[in-house]
Amino acid sequence: MRRLLLGLCVASVASAQEVLVVRGATVHTAAGDPLPNATIVVRDGKILAVGANVAVPAGARVIDATGKVIIPGMIDEHSHIGALPTDLNDRPMIIGPQHRFLDALDLDDPAWKEAVQGGVTTVTTGPGSGENVSGMAVIIKTFGADRDKRIVKEKGGMKFAMGPKRQDAYPSTAMGVAANLRQYLIRTQEYMATWKRWEDGGRQGPAPARDLGYEAMSEVLTKKVRVRTHVHSATDVMTILRLKDEFGFDLTLHHSTEAYKVAAEVAKRGVSAVVLPLGPRIGVTEEAMRGPYELWKAGVKIAMHTDHPVINQKWLRLCAALAMRYGLPEAEALKAITINVAEISGVADRVGSIVVGKDADFVVMNGPWYEPKSRVEMVVGDGQVVYDRATEERR
Repeated sequence: MRRLLLGLCVASVASAQEVLVVRGATVHTAAGDPLPNATIVVRDGKILAVGANVAVPAGARVIDATGKVIIPGMIDEHSHIGALPTDLNDRPMIIGPQHRFLDALDLDDPAWKEAVQGGVTTVTTGPGSGENVSGMAVIIKTFGADRDKRIVKEKGGMKFAMGPKRQDAYPSTAMGVAANLRQYLIRTQEYMATWKRWEDGGRQGPAPARDLGYEAMSEVLTKKVRVRTHVHSATDVMTILRLKDEFGFDLTLHHSTEAYKVAAEVAKRGVSAVVLPLGPRIGVTEEAMRGPYELWKAGVKIAMHTDHPVINQKWLRLCAALAMRYGLPEAEALKAITINVAEISGVADRVGSIVVGKDADFVVMNGPWYEPKSRVEMVVGDGQVVYDRATEERR
């Protein structure tokens, strides 16, 4: 009996140690209006409760965040973090859907730590845009030593790139890129049909020869995997929209520099857009800087990005702040680095907002989230404090 009671006491203490409470801050949940003087309760890595009148469980670890601002852990839908520059493009191959960024992923990249320090807790990171199709991205948390635990979604989207990339080989024009993509998609359909005939025929005779590229692209055509398309000009935006109409794949535009010029066409197809500005690397017209607002106004779901290492991962929130400068409302700008990104990438069941049941990923700041002088003071990831500025600065 004494051993049983001791075991129950140990279990009770362990359970209490798994509860984290952060209270007193204004919490921007990205799922509704800000909650002043709110309390967040976390248990086993998940959000157990959030609100203004939440009881603190006995034995919980309590962090006083009075006067602070809390937002969800930020998410970047377009990054190349976690790989060497030489691993981003596989020239001279023009179309390589069989390539997986997971196979080049480096957890020792020092940029992961900087991302966490900037409050970015999840990224979609993948191959570059040097080819017309460069391969599969992965959606991953920015913290933790266990790669498998960090991965949120192994198949994070197939990278397309519109517009000419090379002048020394085919395709060297926008026309050639579109024709090349269309041809590959048609061949994928033929490949799928060949396998279906063999399976419908009772698998008689030798199986058709496997092709990893067509296998990977077949998941695009069956909508198991979405397309993430590097695109800048309005002409190229319309070309990829026509290809979507023709082949029916799910699509998100990336960079989307001139997508605002055809915002109505983007919106009517339910296509989302990852947009400029890229933080301090502006270099585009005033009209393009206003593009996120114009797309949002037209009904397009938008998200911000850093294109790391184009700008460092940690500056994601400043991209949203610049969009506010050009008309995007604060609430929508916050969504563009949190819940919108989660919805676009298909992981909103776990991340993107501070609501009961989701992963406990959130950021404690000492001022408005969009203000450049505000500092990230603490980051909670999967219910654990993964960054504490006070502790880091004392080292």
